[in-house]
Amino acid sequence: MTESIRVLHVDDEPDFAELAGELLEREDDRIEVLTATSVEEGLSLLAANDVDCVVSDYEMPEQTGVEFLERVRETYPDLPFVLFTGKGSEEVASEAISAGATDYLQKEGGTDQYTILANRVLNYVDTASAKSQRERQLDAIEAAQEGISILDEDGEFVYVNEAYADLYGYEPSEIVGEHWSLLYPEADVARVEDEILPTVEAEGGWRGRTTGLRADGETFVEDHTLSRTDGGELVCTVRDLTERTERGQALAALHDAATELEAADSESEVYDILVDAAEGILDFDLVAVDVYREEALVQVAWSLDLDTEGYWEVTPIEEDTFATRSYKRQETILVDDLREHEISPADPEYRSVLTAPIADIGTFQAVSREVDAFDESDRELTELLVGHAREALTRLETEQRLRERTAELERQNERLEEFATIVSHDLRAPLSVAEGRLELAREDVESPHLEDVASALDRIETLIEDTLTLAREGQMVTDREPVDVPTVARRSWNHVAAPAATLAVDDEFSVWGDPGRLQRVFENLFRNAVEHAGEDVTVRVGRAGEDGFYVADDGPGVPEGDRESVFERGYTTSEDGTGFGLAIVGEIVDAHGWAIDVADSEDGGARFDVTGVTFAREADDADPDEQRPE
Repeated sequence: MTESIRVLHVDDEPDFAELAGELLEREDDRIEVLTATSVEEGLSLLAANDVDCVVSDYEMPEQTGVEFLERVRETYPDLPFVLFTGKGSEEVASEAISAGATDYLQKEGGTDQYTILANRVLNYVDTASAKSQRERQLDAIEAAQEGISILDEDGEFVYVNEAYADLYGYEPSEIVGEHWSLLYPEADVARVEDEILPTVEAEGGWRGRTTGLRADGETFVEDHTLSRTDGGELVCTVRDLTERTERGQALAALHDAATELEAADSESEVYDILVDAAEGILDFDLVAVDVYREEALVQVAWSLDLDTEGYWEVTPIEEDTFATRSYKRQETILVDDLREHEISPADPEYRSVLTAPIADIGTFQAVSREVDAFDESDRELTELLVGHAREALTRLETEQRLRERTAELERQNERLEEFATIVSHDLRAPLSVAEGRLELAREDVESPHLEDVASALDRIETLIEDTLTLAREGQMVTDREPVDVPTVARRSWNHVAAPAATLAVDDEFSVWGDPGRLQRVFENLFRNAVEHAGEDVTVRVGRAGEDGFYVADDGPGVPEGDRESVFERGYTTSEDGTGFGLAIVGEIVDAHGWAIDVADSEDGGARFDVTGVTFAREADDADPDEQRPE
């Protein structure tokens, strides 16, 4: 696989371009993202850098993503190009595919889309890299795969390659010695004689579209190139444009199927869509999907015409079949004639097979009763379809794990809430009795010991409150929303009784989190600063790096030897403190999945850095669902 991949992402919204770049780079450390906010900037970056893949928005002020694609294709015909857009429609998808887009992906909410996008980028870049290497090694063979012929000065064929003869439905020997008019309808013969051949004589060559005539009388549109050699011979190169059009239609239909796969709610639905697409789009008659379970490939979906008797139902992985070979090797296998191989088919009538792995999930297999039923185009389209199915199955697995994790967190939160309720009830009842008895004792006697009792009861009350806070604030955060940090910080500052103290907010930014619990973090950190640095302390709040924020003061700081202990429950350097203030901060930070560290501030005081946060976009038109973290 490619060791490093440079992706050019073009989107006219700078914040979205930056966010998408960060999330793509997080998905795979091989990915490096260059961002541009216009087509012209994108073309400049493309010219100045070695880019492996382009990802572009569709709707941009100056030019659309498809217009950008057309300009890219002029210079980079094989560069993978993914249209990643919020404007989703069959019209846009068809336009993109017709213009030469490698793929089309619609923007959605959440971060799963970036996993899908990263997987597609990696697959297309690896495929393009492998294809480029093959092309370098097999240039001569690839050239010969086009229809090529040579005619003498009399217009008779002196050479045709196999591909040329196949286009017209002849054997090469049947064409050599014949006049070129054999391969064109009568109306086109006059055009060639009156227009095309005079252009070749005058300019040395010609290229355009002509209508070819096959041996069976069928006609087709061909891309035709003619060149006159120094020896007077005419070299002809022909490609079937009808086949290319059909491939474009198949790609557009496959993208519709990909949309269905991305919306599938279950594995069985994915398999049904996969089989239906193979039958309806790729025109395969007999297909089956096997899933790896307990050291065997188990059939889970198949076409109605397929005989399900025998090894089609369950195939032990140690058996040597094309399905098990494809799964073990993780490679596509195409066999033109099964009778030339040592593996016996499930049905003796099966002659051709095309098998593709679905990653480590299983295999997709198509069989035919005809020899040479599948070609390289079938292989490529199958791999594309199977790739979409693999992504859908991976998404479903990820969603299932997320649901299970969320359910476990909710159960954990319920247990913590139950614990807090029990503590509150069982401790507060005897505490209330003690406080009542204390008041009665004060009415009967005067004693300094009663004041000590009152102080002890107050401390017990504080400890109960802090214990309940720890239990509740330590519950994992399952519901988050964008929180404007400066607003919450200033609101928290108003709850700190220190008129001489100063709060300075250095940056404007938002994070995904629980606003109530984030306010508790700031309140406790502010109170800690006032308690240790004095009532005239200056506290600063700002953004730290790519994934964090800080709270810093100009007080005496935290000794280096105590920094690992300050978040422990009960740790305090104050006679009146309970040691729960910073412990609560640590619990809330951990409940968000963040981390917190203590260091020296620039002013010599304490600096608390909270890292691992996800920033929310500050743009007024930001869609929360587009940036919501997992």
